[in-house]
Amino acid sequence: MKNKGFTLTELLVAVAIAGIIASIALPSYQANVRKGARSDGMTELLDMMRAQENYFANRFTYTTDLTKLNYNAAHNTSTDRYSIVAELCDDGSDITECVKLVASAQNGQEDDGDLTLDSRGNKTHRGQNGWLK
Repeated sequence: MKNKGFTLTELLVAVAIAGIIASIALPSYQANVRKGARSDGMTELLDMMRAQENYFANRFTYTTDLTKLNYNAAHNTSTDRYSIVAELCDDGSDITECVKLVASAQNGQEDDGDLTLDSRGNKTHRGQNGWLK
């Protein structure tokens, strides 16, 4: 009579192979999730900048108060991976000349870094290796 089934050695080899495959696939999957969330963050920055430009067209100034644009004071993106705030531009410009939106990474997005967009069209992404244009 011949036994049917797996030996313990065969089972351990199968588990080891599955572990190796998972250790390769999981980081790649996580990188793709972060990249998708970054795209969502940039989309929300662009939408918010559009609201800033509409505000500017009517009042000849930008605003750092996001509630005036119908957003929460510290707006979180729909995926909750970024928190967006409005600031003055770094070059010392007045609020009537320039505004900068900063999306700070949170909830697992920190490894990917922050995003910025200003009213002059400058956008940056701070990755692990510094600021990228």
